[in-house]
Amino acid sequence: MTKRSIIYCLAMVVLLLMSAAQAQTTHPYGLEQMMIAADDDLFGTPRFVGLSGAMTAVGGDPSAVKINTAGLGIYRHSQFSLSADGSFCRYWQPGALDRGPLYSRWHLSQVSYVVAITHPERIAGVVSNNIMISYARRAELRKQITLNDRNDRPASSDWLETVIDESGYRNDVDFHYAMNISNRVYWGLGLTMEWAQLRQTFDRWEYTASDKRGQARTYSLSETSMGNIVGVAGSIGVLVHPIQMLRFGVSVESPVVGRMRETDYYTEHLSHPNTDDGIIHYESPDCYSNWLMVTPMKLSAGVGLQWKNHGLLSLQYDMQYHNLTGVAHIARAGMEIAMNNHWMMQLGYAYSTWYAKQRASLGVHYMGNWVRIGVAYTHVWSTGKVIDSLYYTEQGVYRTRENRIVFSFQWNS
Repeated sequence: MTKRSIIYCLAMVVLLLMSAAQAQTTHPYGLEQMMIAADDDLFGTPRFVGLSGAMTAVGGDPSAVKINTAGLGIYRHSQFSLSADGSFCRYWQPGALDRGPLYSRWHLSQVSYVVAITHPERIAGVVSNNIMISYARRAELRKQITLNDRNDRPASSDWLETVIDESGYRNDVDFHYAMNISNRVYWGLGLTMEWAQLRQTFDRWEYTASDKRGQARTYSLSETSMGNIVGVAGSIGVLVHPIQMLRFGVSVESPVVGRMRETDYYTEHLSHPNTDDGIIHYESPDCYSNWLMVTPMKLSAGVGLQWKNHGLLSLQYDMQYHNLTGVAHIARAGMEIAMNNHWMMQLGYAYSTWYAKQRASLGVHYMGNWVRIGVAYTHVWSTGKVIDSLYYTEQGVYRTRENRIVFSFQWNS
């Protein structure tokens, strides 16, 4: 790689990070917002995690195919792949006495099988037609945030405490097809079927030492929403490999569109502690609704630079759009280094304006003739703020720290 190429790559990294400088950190309430927020982009293989998802222009990996389906055309052999991961996550408000619980989760993150129909004698025209069927855990959420803990306040002063408890998951079954044309142009199509379960509880307690009548007042509100969704989405991608050291990739993923079946329940209680008047208690019946759910649309563009057999550098820009949250930007950079003929190491970094999320990753995998095994570690840190859906006021800022480790086994046939 020449000195000019290195300077160009560093300039691209700076431009990508500058494009993600404006952070969107609002966390409103509601299942639809929760569905959008629960879209973790790094569930998959250790190679994908190790490069922090910067694989739109790389391909050749079952998780990368979900980012750019054209990358499926790079496969030369049929392959079975299995990955699992464990994550450890904590949410807390800065300065609070309670640092919040530590949540740990272990699950199967992806299973896939690639069928490669190749024509080894061809060097021009259609070289291969590849098909992949896969299952993937799109996201898993377990979050509890306590804002403005009442234990931090003097007993005689006004206080407001909010507790948000969220849990849920999103699963995908994917069907992808890709074509390799002359080992220079790859294009592909994908179809995703998704199902998800979400649960959100919002508890609010207020204490007013002296209201308009000069009396103390307490108020509590508890809302619980549960939902299920089944939907479909499509994707299309192109990967161009004009020369040995250079690759370009572009892909578009449509929103997941499906029907959300939602159940809501809430209770309210208002009282004046020193008197018996004005006591109000209300419990709502279960309310059922069925409405159209749409997740963000995604656009991804990347460039990859390969240095002979020594490794590669991948730079990527992703954009997500939804009418509720606006535009979110993600900048990614990943590097893969060949330590010898069989061992590869990955380094990655990503920054997202959604929750000002940052991610650093490290991965290692072994490449044999028939078997590949890998492991990766990623650390995530982010900051968000919660906006009250009743009064549209800021309730507080919270921080997130997550550590995740990923394992995989792949077999080429």
